[in-house]
Amino acid sequence: MNQLIPFSKQTIRMNTSNYKLILGLFLSLLLFSCDQEDVNNEPSFDYVVSYEFVETVTEEEIEARFGNDPLVVDIINFDVDAYTLTYNTMNYDNSMVEASGLVLIPKVSGKVKLTSFQHSTLAKDPDPQIDQENRAPSYLSPDNAEVYLSAFLYASNGYLISAADYIGYGSTKELFHPYEHAQTAATTSFDMLRAAKELGTFLEVEMVSKTYLMGYSQGGNSTMALHKYMEENNLTEEFPIAKSAMGAGAYHKSAVGNYIFNFEGDLGFPISLYLWVMDSYDKVYPELQNGLSYYLKEPYATEVIENGYFAISSSNPQTVFTDQFINDINNPSSAFSQALADNNIHNWRAEAPIKLYHHIDDELVPYFNSEDALAAMNAMGSTDVTLETYNFTTIDGNVHGTAGARYFQDVLLGFFR
Repeated sequence: MNQLIPFSKQTIRMNTSNYKLILGLFLSLLLFSCDQEDVNNEPSFDYVVSYEFVETVTEEEIEARFGNDPLVVDIINFDVDAYTLTYNTMNYDNSMVEASGLVLIPKVSGKVKLTSFQHSTLAKDPDPQIDQENRAPSYLSPDNAEVYLSAFLYASNGYLISAADYIGYGSTKELFHPYEHAQTAATTSFDMLRAAKELGTFLEVEMVSKTYLMGYSQGGNSTMALHKYMEENNLTEEFPIAKSAMGAGAYHKSAVGNYIFNFEGDLGFPISLYLWVMDSYDKVYPELQNGLSYYLKEPYATEVIENGYFAISSSNPQTVFTDQFINDINNPSSAFSQALADNNIHNWRAEAPIKLYHHIDDELVPYFNSEDALAAMNAMGSTDVTLETYNFTTIDGNVHGTAGARYFQDVLLGFFR
C-alpha cells in the first residue's frame, strides 16, 4: 500500500508559492501569445503606408449640404465613410515621398464603383488669405465644394472615391507642387488609386471590375494624364477603365503656351496660374533651371520672387515676359518649347471611352484644348472620344467655374450611368 504523506503548513505554503509562480508564468506566456497574435493580425499592405477612419457622413447630412434640394435629395442614396491615407509615390526629381489623399466609401450592400477623382487647382501662396492648402481633399474642408459636395454626392451614389491631395499638399505640403506636370500628376494619382483599392479590399468592400476616372480644370488635365499613363504602361489589366470624364483641361500645352505668352494686351484674367506652370517646368526639367528672372521683366520678377505668383500686378504678357523667353516660346527647338511639348496629352490613341466637357467661351482654359484633343485622338485611331460643348450664358461671367458645376452634374446623371 502506498504511504500517505501528511501535509504540513510549511508544505502548503510552499505549494501555494509554487502555484503563484506557475500561474504568473502562464499568464505571462498567455499575454505574450496574445501580443504576438495582435502583431500577426496587423494589416500587411503593399501600397498603404497608413490610414485613418475620419467620420461617417449620413445621407441626411449630405442632403443638408445641398440645402435639402429635392432634385439632389432624390439621388443621394447611401451613408459615406471617410478615410485618409498615406502612400509612397515618386516626385518629379525621382525621390520617393509619402503622399496623402482621401478615400470615400459608400455604405452599400452590393458592389461599389472604384473612381479616381482628380481635384482642380488649389492655390499655393505665402499669403494665408490666398493659400488653399487646407482645401486639399484629405482635410475634408467645407470650403472645397468640389470635395465637400461633388465627391460626397458621387460616393452617396455608390462610387468609391480615391482623391489624391497631389504632391505639395497634405502630408507633402512643405514640397513644391509641380503644377500641371503630366508625369507627376499621373503617377501621384495612380499610386493613390492603388492604395485606395487596397484599403477597400482590406475593409472587405466589394468593387466592380472596372475603374472610372474623372476631374475638372487641373483635375481634367490630371485625368487625361492618368488615363494616358495607364493605357501606355499596360496598367489597364490591373485597373480596366470603364469610362473617363474630363472637363476643361489644358491638354495641348504647346498651343496654350503660344496663346498665352504671345497674347497682346490684357488677358482679362490673372496670369498667375500660367506663371506657376512656367516655373514648374523650369524646376522640373534639368535643361532649364533658369530662375524667374530669366522669364519675367522687372518689377514683376521681384514681385513674384518675394510674394508669390498671385502678387503679380499685370495681366499683359507683353509687359510681363522677357524678350528672350518670348523667343523661346516661338522657337520649337528651345528647351522650354520642348518642355511644353513633353506635357502635351491631347494627341494619343485611347482604348477606353473618354468624354470631354468644355464651355466654348472659357477664357481661363481655352476651348481649343478640348477641340484639339478630340481631333487628334480620333485621328490617331481612338474609337470612343466625344466632346460635349457648353454654350450657356452666365450671370456673373464666371464661365469656367459655372461650367465645372454643370460638368459634375452631367457626368453623374449622364455619362457614368
